[in-house]
Amino acid sequence: MTDMLTVEAARAAVLDRIHALGDEQVPLADALDRHLASDVAAIADNPPHDNSAMDGYALRFADTAAASVSTPIRLQVIEDIPAGTMPQRTVGAGQASRIMTGAPVPEGADTVIRVEDTRSEDDWVEILEPEDGVGENIRGRGDDMKTGEVLLHAGDHIGPGEMGVLATAQHANLSVTRRPTIAILSSGDELVEVGQPLGPGQIINSNTPALAAMASDCGAEPVVLPVARDTEDAIRASILSALSCDFIVSSGGVSVGEYDYVKKVLTDLGAEQILWRVAMKPGKPLFFCLLQDTPYFGLPGNPVSSLVSFLQFVRPAIRKASGLTASQWELPTTVAYMEHDVDNRGDRRSFLRARLAWDADGRLQASTAHRAQGSHMITSMLGANGFVVLAPEEHVAAGGAVTVQIVADLGSAALRGR
Repeated sequence: MTDMLTVEAARAAVLDRIHALGDEQVPLADALDRHLASDVAAIADNPPHDNSAMDGYALRFADTAAASVSTPIRLQVIEDIPAGTMPQRTVGAGQASRIMTGAPVPEGADTVIRVEDTRSEDDWVEILEPEDGVGENIRGRGDDMKTGEVLLHAGDHIGPGEMGVLATAQHANLSVTRRPTIAILSSGDELVEVGQPLGPGQIINSNTPALAAMASDCGAEPVVLPVARDTEDAIRASILSALSCDFIVSSGGVSVGEYDYVKKVLTDLGAEQILWRVAMKPGKPLFFCLLQDTPYFGLPGNPVSSLVSFLQFVRPAIRKASGLTASQWELPTTVAYMEHDVDNRGDRRSFLRARLAWDADGRLQASTAHRAQGSHMITSMLGANGFVVLAPEEHVAAGGAVTVQIVADLGSAALRGR
């Protein structure tokens, strides 16, 4: 194992060659799931004026403090104020304005009485129950956000809630980090695309759609290329066509087989080899190089090896290139407790697909027993929201603490990268 890098050394070697791609302007409608390139502040106060939190009557609290059902206070209604209109009259002693939710509070009024606590007739209203104090049922100007207040920061992910905040803060266009484009290609005479009939000795090309989905989920824009056949000419043509992208990711062809041409073609094209082979299982035959300054990831062909390698090395590269901070590059790592015995009897670090869940005591539990762990077993990814990470020759008994990487929401079975 002397010629293999540790996972940390390999990841550092990759990230040392990755640079942020800069930012771009997008309309708010296209900003979902992007990351901000700069801080965002409120352009104006929200609410822009004091407004009513209820349908009711805007009035002076002092006029109604003694009101009760048996001794109601009678006030003259001087104006109706629907939402979206500005008050035209000032509320004085003995007066009230009928007001709708969201409408601006008129001058002179300091409280809104709920319509349920009143009885009205023509231009008069009787107050049957006072509010608790001055200012009740009034939303103050700037309660939500004030002019100049920083609401979101560079690197923040834009989800549905952030979209609402940005719209409220009047940001029609935003500066976001540029998404890397990633060319994804697979090679192999045995590969058949989904939907095509299988011939003797052939298998479905599952790597390309899985890697494209993972790239998209990590914040990149996948560019899917056709399967390259196992000839140097075909692989060379496919690689050269991918150079317009920011990254290139291939699966298969980087091991030591007689028909594993990818590594040879890259070398012939003048690629600068950075690393080959990592002390991990699955995922040992990882080839990383720079081809005309374009980062190239040659992932192993086994489907699980390919996906695990992607999450360990390509994902952090995507996130660094996207301008995120260093703390956001790698998968979150924590401690969980095994529901059963688990072993790594090999000499490489092992990444076991696991289901993670909180128990009744608030402890994170891990189980790898639901599926076989072979690198060809794509079903081992079903329901997997984490990896149990075991050092060489490590044994953890049931109930013991183990290092885990979180690759999906702990309540979700879908692999997610945000």
